[in-house]
Amino acid sequence: MRRRRSCTLLSAVLALATFPAAAQGCGDAETPCEIDGGHYHAALPADGAARGAVLFLHGWGGTGRGVIRNGGLVSGFLERGYALIAPQGMPRREGDTGGSWNSFARESRRDDVAFLDSVAADAVARFGLDRDNMAVTGFSGGGMMAWRVACDAPATFRAYGPIAGLLWRPLPESCAGPIRMQHTHGWADPVVPIEGRSVAGGRFTQGDLFRGLDILRAASGCVKDDPDSYDAAEPYLIRRWTSCAEGGEIEMALHPGGHSIPPGWSTLFLDWYEAGAVSAGGL
Repeated sequence: MRRRRSCTLLSAVLALATFPAAAQGCGDAETPCEIDGGHYHAALPADGAARGAVLFLHGWGGTGRGVIRNGGLVSGFLERGYALIAPQGMPRREGDTGGSWNSFARESRRDDVAFLDSVAADAVARFGLDRDNMAVTGFSGGGMMAWRVACDAPATFRAYGPIAGLLWRPLPESCAGPIRMQHTHGWADPVVPIEGRSVAGGRFTQGDLFRGLDILRAASGCVKDDPDSYDAAEPYLIRRWTSCAEGGEIEMALHPGGHSIPPGWSTLFLDWYEAGAVSAGGL
């Protein structure tokens, strides 16, 4: 266990050492970039030249700082030439250091769809990133927010990659589209089960993944009821819907774990993201 923690710490140190954003005056784990409505952290490849960027949204009660300090997660993107942007959710309550996302789209809370768009615009201006080559991912509560952006404003980002997060019930009757999404979920997840569950004493109920995928496929003009392909790529079972309207593509990657980010997940996501971008004439 001690050796494992040492390796994790070393990975975090190495990941942070590759980050040149101090020259920009903000962005590392200690100094967030402030914008109207909030702030974010960022990590860039060692040479500062990113081929694209991924916004990773922390889970309920988490922080963007914590995301950037996760060396294993960060290095998976930096080594592929991507910047990792870690926005901060609003405090759950007054004085709270942890954040949450407005995945319910409540008018009384910050408009997080607009906030994430502003984060992207600021990162482009500050670090010279390509606004047309950005994706949004997130874990748990962050995955729920990634679903919200994908459903409400899919053109805001090039693709979406939620992990262990679902839309809330009542599910929307429809989403805007088309949408490119790869959803990753553990079929043994007890926190956000695939079929969803009620939380907070029954006041809120998570949606059902398969019903949510139905809505996304309809919005994306996917004409087949059955997947176009299946793949058993250890540890994942993958279904793909690609016979969709231009710009639409849905993939579901299930794994045997629980409420977690599977090891090597960034490779799964970036392989999918790049394959879709190449077929669409990008990258």
